[in-house]
Amino acid sequence: MKIFSSAPEGNELAQYVGVDYIKFSISTIDSVTDWMKKNDNIAQPLLANIDLLVMIAHKYKADANLLLEKRKIQEWKQVFNDWFARCESKIPAKYREGIKENGDELFKELEQYGH
Repeated sequence: MKIFSSAPEGNELAQYVGVDYIKFSISTIDSVTDWMKKNDNIAQPLLANIDLLVMIAHKYKADANLLLEKRKIQEWKQVFNDWFARCESKIPAKYREGIKENGDELFKELEQYGH
């Protein structure tokens, strides 16, 4: 086994952990967005998944830039915005603006990655 740095992922066995987590996140988000396209409930797990992907992408920038597609990020953002437009009136007023702002901020951060 080869070790090439002191980082937790700095060895042959762990070097692709970032890739694996980003691929898992993309798969999960794709599944969630498929569900949200038909969802008219105020429940939405998309932002929590995007939040985690942003954290992973921040740590594994090179992997995120290779694996994330700007087109796909825009698709996820559109699904969120469409869901919000459909369900906005059902969301308690005290959370409504914050949810939209969180979504906008998370997508802004995620849009820094990809190709």
